[in-house]
Amino acid sequence: MKKLLSNALVFVLVLCALTGCGGTADKPEGGEQQPEGESQQTEGGTIEVDFWSSPEQFNLTFWTNYAEKFNATNTQMDGKTVVVKVQMMPAQPSSEAGLQNAIATKTVPAISENINRNVASIFADAQAIYDLQEEEWFQTAVENRKLQNILNGWELDGAQYVMPLYVNPIGYAYNSKALSALDITEVPKTLDDFYALLDSYAASEEALKEEGVTHFFYRDMLLMPGNYWERWFDVQSQYNAFAKGSAMYSQKELTVDKEALTKVYEMYGNMGKSILTGSIENFWQQETVPAVMGIGCPWDVAGNTAAGKIYGMDGDYVFGPTFVEKDGDEAYNYGDTKGLVMYKGNGVSEEEHAAANMFMDWVFNGGGKDTFDIDWVTTTTMLPVRGDLSENESMAAFFEENPAMREISAFIGSAVPGFVNESEADMLIQLGEQSLAPMVNYVAELDIHTNPDVSAYVDKAVEAMQGAGRFTE
Repeated sequence: MKKLLSNALVFVLVLCALTGCGGTADKPEGGEQQPEGESQQTEGGTIEVDFWSSPEQFNLTFWTNYAEKFNATNTQMDGKTVVVKVQMMPAQPSSEAGLQNAIATKTVPAISENINRNVASIFADAQAIYDLQEEEWFQTAVENRKLQNILNGWELDGAQYVMPLYVNPIGYAYNSKALSALDITEVPKTLDDFYALLDSYAASEEALKEEGVTHFFYRDMLLMPGNYWERWFDVQSQYNAFAKGSAMYSQKELTVDKEALTKVYEMYGNMGKSILTGSIENFWQQETVPAVMGIGCPWDVAGNTAAGKIYGMDGDYVFGPTFVEKDGDEAYNYGDTKGLVMYKGNGVSEEEHAAANMFMDWVFNGGGKDTFDIDWVTTTTMLPVRGDLSENESMAAFFEENPAMREISAFIGSAVPGFVNESEADMLIQLGEQSLAPMVNYVAELDIHTNPDVSAYVDKAVEAMQGAGRFTE
């Protein structure tokens, strides 16, 4: 995760982008594709479509492959051949900063990926990206990929600026062998289930230590407030479940549900000294995993598999959802999710935008449609976004071979994209420094499930976010 530029620099960059923005171009009539494999170009020349991939080799490989396949179709527009050129986006000091600089200097590509909801909001305010609802390819892809409900979380003032590409829903990971030692046969789903597991651990704590399980919960990042994005995973994901998917803050106001946030803090408070906060590299790949549970990060799966760890209740580790207050409630979670946007003006001509639409149409509705999801997950190791992912025929063989990813895919429908505010980084850093870390240090000396009063720390969290977000009372 990369930290955004300071708010002041963000405003300078996006204000520079307000000039020179072009209008929306309709998809041209008469776009044609030549037979696959023919590489001749028409006498009319070419229309180059610039595409910036995420600053990861996996993503560059994926999009280069799809651009080459599309280019081989020799798709024509107004007598010209559409050619897609892919390069990795600049990533210093961050990928977001590189994109913001491109907007300011009018050197944006026609398309880029690596955009989360918060960044999309900033770019939309600068009128630098298109509302994709106006594009025919997007409308068709939403229907084909069953995205209607998922897109509710991406909406910004009635518009849809992002085509979501991947999502990492954040729940919990469990040490299967520790669960077995506690005679637990299924992962907790409700808050009562969680406390029952915690109490079971407390009753067997000394016996588990002899087996190498020294703590209940592993989370070293609780004491690293500077890594603001970690609050998405250890605070906001569980908050989403207790707040029933409602936002903690918006661009204009602090909307935090104190009751929901209190329940999150009470969970950590009741774990007390059983929280392991020391850093252990490749925690889930240890020969003996020293905790019962921790944050469930989908990106750990590839490393666990490579280390020979077996997924499942009878194996080494297993995933579970965020906790709900009662059976039947939806287990909302934080969706670590990004997608692609199409840039408006700032060096992108209406002709290039129209040609970019043709590439998007080919990827999601044409020649790339049937292979996109399986190619994406096998190349990037991230789950593609679609509403029917767990039942999609193209993914059946992959999920059969990768049961951990199949389990995670069940949480996608309840994943909530990040909240939107330009001061998010500052707010979450302050939440960590002034509230979360002090609370974790306070309970580090307390016994398990002593129901400590965390209200002062919750009040401090609200106060810290209020100040950092410069909200008015």
